[in-house]
Amino acid sequence: MNRSHLIDRSELPADVQQSVAGFEKHYNTYFGSLVHFGGPALAELHRPGPLPANVRVASAERPAVLDRMAAIAEIANLTDQQEADRTRYLRALLDIYALLPVQAAERAAEPGTAVIAPEREGRILAEHLGVTDRHGYWTPQAKRIPMADGLIVGVDEWLPSRAERVVVIDGVVASGVTLMAMMQLALQPGAAVDVFTCHSTHQGALALARHAEQLGLRLTLHIGHVSGVLNRKFYAVSPDDDGTLVLGDVGDTIAPVAAAFPPPGARP
Repeated sequence: MNRSHLIDRSELPADVQQSVAGFEKHYNTYFGSLVHFGGPALAELHRPGPLPANVRVASAERPAVLDRMAAIAEIANLTDQQEADRTRYLRALLDIYALLPVQAAERAAEPGTAVIAPEREGRILAEHLGVTDRHGYWTPQAKRIPMADGLIVGVDEWLPSRAERVVVIDGVVASGVTLMAMMQLALQPGAAVDVFTCHSTHQGALALARHAEQLGLRLTLHIGHVSGVLNRKFYAVSPDDDGTLVLGDVGDTIAPVAAAFPPPGARP
């Protein structure tokens, strides 16, 4: 099969079933859905090509985004991140959202719009962007689980049922598989989805656009900056040195300071 598809855990090899159970235990959840992206499907989604018109990259017209990205990359590669570093990292992410030509809060305020903000970074960023105070707000766990042939994405049950209009808030897009799985599970054909993210790899942005087209979705992808490549573990790294992270683990970096971070509009 050359597309992603839902898979029953009983169909999985025993070692992969154990991996799924281990992720569920670690994150204290249960994956109601498992979406399999096989090797051929991932290769097709990530194949080279130009970004389509529905992928909008802010840094092409707003160079201030690049300043924030430089600060983010510097902090991501520190061996010992201090609280001040983490706070600066979170501020840089939020600054990039503010520099996007279309604001997430405005799009989320449109009638009938659900908001999906995956744990952890999506949910943290959504809180600071002020898009959580509404009916139809979901913060699902969506985790990549390695499999010999590609990846499985485990998604828990906190998702809307076939919504017609959705705003997705996420920090970064590397392979794109977690967001692709959620789009597949939560949106009906013809639905409109606006994805807001600070950064994406070229491969991840292409994959989201292609997957949305396969699903018959009307996608607009709002990205701060596109750079980096995927390494073997599907993380975004510098194309010149795959030991250099572009953003690192966003959730791990910002979670310790998120609770004490100033509310939207305030500055430390």
